Parts: sequence; C-alpha cells; structure tokens
Amino acid sequence: MTLRPAPGFDVGLDNARTTEEIVSVARATERGGFGTIWIAEQHFYRGVFTIAAAAAEATSSVRIGFGILSPFIRHPASVAMELASLTERYGDRFALGYGVAHIGSSRLGTVPSNQVAGLRDAAIATRALLRGETAYNGARLSCRIPPVSIYLGSMGPQSLRMSGAHYDGALLGVMCSPTFIASRAEMIEAALAKAGRSRDDFSLGALVLTAVADNPADARHAVRKSVAYYLAEIPDVSPRLVGTGVSRQDLLSVRAQVLEAKATGGLEAAAAVLPDDLVDLLAVAGAPDDVAERLAGLGDAGLDRVVAHHALDADATVALGAALAGRTPPTSHD
Repeated sequence: MTLRPAPGFDVGLDNARTTEEIVSVARATERGGFGTIWIAEQHFYRGVFTIAAAAAEATSSVRIGFGILSPFIRHPASVAMELASLTERYGDRFALGYGVAHIGSSRLGTVPSNQVAGLRDAAIATRALLRGETAYNGARLSCRIPPVSIYLGSMGPQSLRMSGAHYDGALLGVMCSPTFIASRAEMIEAALAKAGRSRDDFSLGALVLTAVADNPADARHAVRKSVAYYLAEIPDVSPRLVGTGVSRQDLLSVRAQVLEAKATGGLEAAAAVLPDDLVDLLAVAGAPDDVAERLAGLGDAGLDRVVAHHALDADATVALGAALAGRTPPTSHD
C-alpha cells in the first residue's frame, strides 16, 4: 500500500444528545484543534440541520459534517437547499455524508431496490444543484455556493467501488480492525485508478468509538454503552474484525447476551455484560496520551481521517486534542 501522511483527526457524535450538549462539544472540537465535527443523524431524534446551525453559530472555524444523512429519507434537493442556506450564513465550513441509514430507512420503508445506484444518483444530483445546474426534471437552486465535499458512509464493496468515481471520500463505520480498514483502502485505491483519479483526491475516514479519562477504567466505563448500543444494532460485526483473532461465534454469543440484557434492563444492563477485553478491542479508551497513540496508529492502515466518535464530552475532547497536538502538526480549518 502507498505510504500515506499522518491522518487528520475529527470528532463525531450523534443527535441523541441535546442540542446544547452538541454545541458544547463543537466548541471543544474547535478549541482542541480538530478538523471537523461530524454529526450523525439517528432517526426520530433531533434534526441535524438545526443542530449544525447552532454549532456553526457557536464556533468560527471548525468544519461541520453531516455524517451521515440518508438521501432515501431526506431528498437530495432538500439537502442541497439546507446546505445552501447554511453556507450563505456561516461560510464554506460544511461537509456532507450520504449513506443508506438502514435502521431509519427500513422503518420508514424507503430503502430502494438498488442502493448503490441510489447513492450514486444522490451524489450526482446534489453536486449539480450546488453548482447551479439542473437536476430532477430541470429543477435548479436559486443560489450557488462553494463546492461541498460529499462522503459516502458505507462499508460494502460495491458502494465503495462506486465512490471512487462519484464521491470525495468515504467514512467507514465503527468497530473496524486495521486489517479491515486496509482492505477497504486497497479497494478504494483500485476504484480511483479505474476512474482516472488520484488517491490524493479522496479522503478515507473511519468512525472509532473513543473515550478519554485520566483513569483508564473510567474511560472504559464511559464507552461501554456505545459498544453495547452498536453490538445490539449491528447483526454481525465479525466481518469488520478480520485479523483480530476473535471468532464470529464468540461475537454472536456476546451479542445475544447484550440483547437479552437490554430487553430486560436497558442499555446500562447491556453494557454491564460486556467483557473488558472485548470493549478494549471494539473501542479506544484510556488516558489521553494512550488514546492519541492508538488513534494515530490507525493511519498506517490507510486512513486519511480518524473520527473519535460517540463517547467524548467537551472536557475529554479538549484533553484528547491536546494529546494529539503533541503528536501531529496543527490541523488546518481552511
């Protein structure tokens, strides 16, 4: 694999938190020197465009990414309109992530028969509209804005290969081993070459469940619920853990325990049944310097961006940013 520069670092969280909590983390993301705060949209929680506006109002330079939205729930024309308004008010600070969002799309019955084609068409139409061109039977935005980077939120081979021709980058999901990440990076490199694009034109990132505390046990405790949540939601994480030596059967056995505990005692109970060694494998949790070292090491697998995701509060975000600043050049917000 081609040697890559040291990765950049972002922060990610979802809209299950209150708007004020997210704004607080956005401020900390900027103070900590991170490049972007990615806001994931879980459906039936808070609307991410309003959250993004609040975060932009409270900060001045950190980029704000939608990571991810489903074009099968939010029509790309509507997304383009919202991006135009945000950019007009707050400047060229936004990035867009598109993905299927299987949980929300399935519940709403909006998953198309051809997901890859749908994601391709969404990127093409959104980009055209933001350039002032026509889409959807001649529709055109009344304003034009600077180009917005569009990322694909996906893990599947077909969609990642498609992204090489139609997206500016990709965001892999949580709980991916370095070996899995490397396999996806190689897949994307081949797709870019086929499309006649340079690897430097594409940014590959991954969401990494992350928690920081001076006491490593406190950090592990802080991330346990996030690990339990994703294990409950994802039917089988074993393909993501290639190279770790953990068997599919063991993972499915733990997931069954998580689901049973969650059904009777909620997410707290589900988190309590997780073995410590599995939490340490599926998340990065510990003191700031140790976490910074592990996150930085993921660049060796082919990542351009590492997104510390889901479990950081404002204080932990600042602490992690300080630790990362000691390892890498300052992050530019340009």
